[in-house]
Amino acid sequence: MSLLKLNWGRREKMEIEPGDVLDSLDEAVLVIDAQETILHGNRRWHQLTGDTTCEGQPVHRYLHPRDLTLWREQLDQLRQGALPKPVWLRLPTGNDLHWCELRAQPLYPDTTWPVSLTLCDITPQVRRDQQRAASHRSLSQLVSNLPVMLYRARNNRNWTMEYVSDGCLDVTGYSADALINQPRLSYGALIHPDDAGMVWDQVQEALHRRESFELHYRIHHADGSERRVEEKGQGVYSESGTVLGVEGVIFSVDRSR
Repeated sequence: MSLLKLNWGRREKMEIEPGDVLDSLDEAVLVIDAQETILHGNRRWHQLTGDTTCEGQPVHRYLHPRDLTLWREQLDQLRQGALPKPVWLRLPTGNDLHWCELRAQPLYPDTTWPVSLTLCDITPQVRRDQQRAASHRSLSQLVSNLPVMLYRARNNRNWTMEYVSDGCLDVTGYSADALINQPRLSYGALIHPDDAGMVWDQVQEALHRRESFELHYRIHHADGSERRVEEKGQGVYSESGTVLGVEGVIFSVDRSR
């Protein structure tokens, strides 16, 4: 292998192996031929896979079985002379699993092969995303099971709903889909006419003061009965202070009717 000669100021010229440069990188680097055979792997690749004898082995041997189709698509694009977009692949290593972002490009500008593969270990990022997704699913499940109506609405007299939780069925007798997507039905129309003005005035006063609000009023349930509800909410504001809407929770005071 050829040597690189660098001049470090007043020091004597130092001879550096190109392999030492690759081994100093945090990313795993492979060089492969058109048959996907590994010609060279750097130190980080050996650490990720636990295999120091990868040369001569096909890349797919190290990939998760469910990612093989994605890998073959990358190979097909390379063989057609195209530069594939980065993809996420998994490397099973014993009882562990590493997520890597794979980037591929020709090693030399004037020929398609060999190709260099750079794999950046993104396992910590993926695990954080998975934990957030799991927490979100748990929270969504919790909200769906609560016999209360969480909402976000526009600040108009119809209280046009942009979001309502599934608990709205318990409170109003109407599904979330009915309250959001049906133009003829609005939450404001469910509020008892004698209470609608009071609800509007108290919310506007709280918004003006940028305070939370607590309301007690009556609504018309889908079954034709009159229900008393309690609502606690607050305004949603832009950075400039403009009122974007209101959000909060509504629950029935006398659900046993």
